[in-house]
Amino acid sequence: MNSQQAKINGQIVNIQDGETILQAAKRLGIEIPTLCYSEGMHPEGGCRMCLVESNQKSLPVGACHTPIQAGMEIQTHTPKLEALRRDILSLYLDDEQPVFQGNGKETKFTGLLQDYQLKPISDSQAVKVDNSHPYLSFNPDTCITCRLCLNACEQIQGQFVYGISGRGSESRLVFGAEESFADSPCVACGACVDLCPTGAITDRDRLNLTPADSVTETVCGYCGVGCRLEVESAQGKVLRINPVEDAVVNQGHLCVKGRYAHSYHHSSDRLTQPLKRVGEEFQPISWDEALDLIAEKLLTIKADYGADALGAFSSSRSTNEAAYLLQKLFRSLIKTNNVDCCARVCHSSTALGLRTVTGAGAASASYVDIEKAKCIVIAGANPTEAHPVVGARIKQAVLNGARLVVIDPRRIELAEYADIHLQLLPGTNVPLFNALAKVLIAEDLIDRDYLNERVEGFEEFCTFLNNLSLEEIASITTVETNLICEAARLIGSYGQTLFVHGLGLSELTQGTASVMTLCNLGMLTGSIGREGAGMLPLRGQNNVQGNADMGGMPNLITGYQPLNNPELRQRLESLWGGVPPEEPGLTIPEMIDAAARGDIHALWIQGEDVVQSDNNETHVREALSNLDFLVVQELFFSETCQYAHVILPAAAALEQEGTFTNGERRIQHVRPAVPPPGEARPDWEAIRDVAVKIGANWNYQNPGEVMDEIAQVAPNFFGGVSYTRLKGDGLQWPCPSSDHPGTVTVHAEHFIRGKGQLVTIDYIPSPEHGVAGYPFLLITGRLLEHYNVGTMTRRTPNQELVTEDVLEIHPADANREHIADGEPVNLESRWGSTTVKAKHSRRIAPNTLFLSFHYPETHTNRITGPHLDPKSKCPQYKAVAVRLQPNKS
Repeated sequence: MNSQQAKINGQIVNIQDGETILQAAKRLGIEIPTLCYSEGMHPEGGCRMCLVESNQKSLPVGACHTPIQAGMEIQTHTPKLEALRRDILSLYLDDEQPVFQGNGKETKFTGLLQDYQLKPISDSQAVKVDNSHPYLSFNPDTCITCRLCLNACEQIQGQFVYGISGRGSESRLVFGAEESFADSPCVACGACVDLCPTGAITDRDRLNLTPADSVTETVCGYCGVGCRLEVESAQGKVLRINPVEDAVVNQGHLCVKGRYAHSYHHSSDRLTQPLKRVGEEFQPISWDEALDLIAEKLLTIKADYGADALGAFSSSRSTNEAAYLLQKLFRSLIKTNNVDCCARVCHSSTALGLRTVTGAGAASASYVDIEKAKCIVIAGANPTEAHPVVGARIKQAVLNGARLVVIDPRRIELAEYADIHLQLLPGTNVPLFNALAKVLIAEDLIDRDYLNERVEGFEEFCTFLNNLSLEEIASITTVETNLICEAARLIGSYGQTLFVHGLGLSELTQGTASVMTLCNLGMLTGSIGREGAGMLPLRGQNNVQGNADMGGMPNLITGYQPLNNPELRQRLESLWGGVPPEEPGLTIPEMIDAAARGDIHALWIQGEDVVQSDNNETHVREALSNLDFLVVQELFFSETCQYAHVILPAAAALEQEGTFTNGERRIQHVRPAVPPPGEARPDWEAIRDVAVKIGANWNYQNPGEVMDEIAQVAPNFFGGVSYTRLKGDGLQWPCPSSDHPGTVTVHAEHFIRGKGQLVTIDYIPSPEHGVAGYPFLLITGRLLEHYNVGTMTRRTPNQELVTEDVLEIHPADANREHIADGEPVNLESRWGSTTVKAKHSRRIAPNTLFLSFHYPETHTNRITGPHLDPKSKCPQYKAVAVRLQPNKS
């Protein structure tokens, strides 16, 4: 044994820096029992089950927290230690509270009892189990107060729900100041369940003792984080969902939606066969009849009105393969570029802004940069609600020392963790970012080498900023000058910064400008293209990134290639047998307008409820009712289905094969865990079959063949992507060749466009600012418990967690307007009105309001208007002039 070695049970082990005895033993294949320890968390050292003997200590030491040192000779299972462990377990059994097996299943604790020949007590008395939460159950009689749940909650989710009350045998687990799970601040991530050694805290779907006959690894179908899942199923039904422990995206973690909200797959509301409109009713028809009717109508309308009288909206809830085929059908067979996706109404400003100044319309950074970041700026994003697993990682980064600046009109949860919160007036991102840039340059808190080597436009930018007044910007944004300076100094003092941004930037009339001026800060600090830094937009839906990547845009083909690119057109001629027009098509808002005018006669809407989710609902309804033909692919009969002529039942995320691309450009393999209900089919199959009916020779037998074609169409981005390579964590584009590992950091050596571009953009007030008679600015957005328009989550127990949309209003405003908490109010804009309950909240600033849009009866988007970003055509959802009054009816 040399100076860098130790012995465990006679086996020599080489010492690794920072390693404990427990970790070193595990490397040797020696299992030391524990109850309160979990890899990756700070050791608790409370259960004493891991005590070992060392030649360097007179008394046994805890293996979980004792560093292994050179020369140690350790024994892990001597008779004395084994007797001690048996005594410790016996103490739990001698307690007045009996210990049961975890809902009839083997747990870590019952396994140890068996190992040490002890029997759990069986108590016939009624046990007071807390089943107040729709997903979680707590049995206090099986709790041994090991603190693992408390540590998991704090060190994984950062929620601080649990506490320990009392001492010794009187100690018990409590939920903060609350008495029950349902009333606690628990966000139902399930991390505590995974670690509880006794089953005291468990998922209520674990109470179903039906054994799984299949476990399928796939990807979550909710937000754009792209968490990897293990889905347990039996007899074609989803039983329960677990996180993939070693997934790089979610690191063994999930949120309330990804882990629990899966019962919608088996809802009785699911569409199970094609439907055809007959008068005001819908009648079931066969797939052959549906496909024939769609092909006939598309061709007839094209013949009567021209190719540009048709259009398609591809779905960000569906797969890359489905998105690719739908745009291919309309471009190669119908011969129109009227193809768009829901990225238009969320992150189109982000994509355009990033592409303009960096050359790539996607994140430069990855989620692994969160842990590497020294400074994080969150601008216009609410990660703990909209992207919960990323939000939890940001919390942990801050708790471990990262500095945080939050820029948001609302006091979001992460503002409580922030060093500085800049609570700006909605729609004033551009002047605020310009002010931060002005301070960075004035105080020489910039990376001059980076700017000289990699960026253009610096001199013009400095001249532009010299003419701006910090005091005037403070007046516009309602953010005090001293706070602006403090934030700039904090960012500048750390240099390279991770900029996490969201729809609070993009969904404005200055949305593209907001993203580009934020990128100015990224370039001034030398952040873009660096580890632990850069631009990280949080994409909304599970495949909104992929949908745009696949060509779900009217001006760009798959891989963001211009329609008039000669090399692309040559490839398409070979692969498609023809080329699309060179003239760009219409965006979603433009197609809606064209339908209302009578210029668009037919639409194919794939998996998007545009009536509920798109701006200016009244106008959308009028446009759809004016169509000659509307095809809708959906899981449920949505608000949009009311206007359809043919409805195709679609397979959900856990029912089909394909790929999703998450917000960090990661392409992951989606696998079916259960079959779709009835006659429902994957979207890509339905599109293929319609194309064949139209006359195409499409012979795709599986979605892997579609991905192979995608790689050929866009080799620079996807040339190295194939299903054979999409094992485990998948691949991040650009991935141009079969031996390329994928790209974690974009622009690492140089910007894709050559040099980064600093932009000089001045503030233009929103048309919703200062509207006479409408004194409030409304912000719309989503909540943790629901997903976009709530089509899926409203058909799960999440419905019990949040039962309705409510209007958040500052108490001072509510008192002035004589609006009681919980009282219905009439909310009115220049575009429409609705009635909703008010909720007093100090998360919202005075003179601003917040309303979610998860329930169709709320009609949130009756309120939003027609205003668009002039460049991206993204609607303005984040600042709408409104007025309100109590509803006395």
